[in-house]
Amino acid sequence: MSNTDRPDERPAPAPNAVTSPDQVTIRRAPRFSVFILGGAVLGFFVTVIVVALTMGIDRGNQQETTGFAGLVGYFSLYGVSIGMLVGAVVAVVLDQLSSRRAARLTAERVAVDPAPETVEGELEDHAAPDVRPATDVPATDVTADEPEQPEPREQPER
Repeated sequence: MSNTDRPDERPAPAPNAVTSPDQVTIRRAPRFSVFILGGAVLGFFVTVIVVALTMGIDRGNQQETTGFAGLVGYFSLYGVSIGMLVGAVVAVVLDQLSSRRAARLTAERVAVDPAPETVEGELEDHAAPDVRPATDVPATDVTADEPEQPEPREQPER
């Protein structure tokens, strides 16, 4: 347990710090994306169950031209959309309930001035060593007037 958990044992702020009391609200808010995604998944499963249960219904003289996968794909558009809507409504209701249970507390805001940019004393200027880039090619004895001639290769005996 840290020392800041007990209000009577708070550490003293730095001498250059400015404190001000602020009112803050603490509450647990639901994550809307989780509820919407959960509603979509639940809507898909409900669609699969409803289509599976209605496949065996006697439809008279009508011929079944669409299979199970086609029906699930078509009706899942509705099931997933309705599930997402229901998930969003549940998240909004839970958000309203959590805002009613919110606690209002007083917190201290501490604003500390940044440290000065200057440093006491002098910094010595160290000369950087003379380093050539790694791409430098060592100088050769070739003059600009003479083109560079490749060395002749020896022909292997046949």
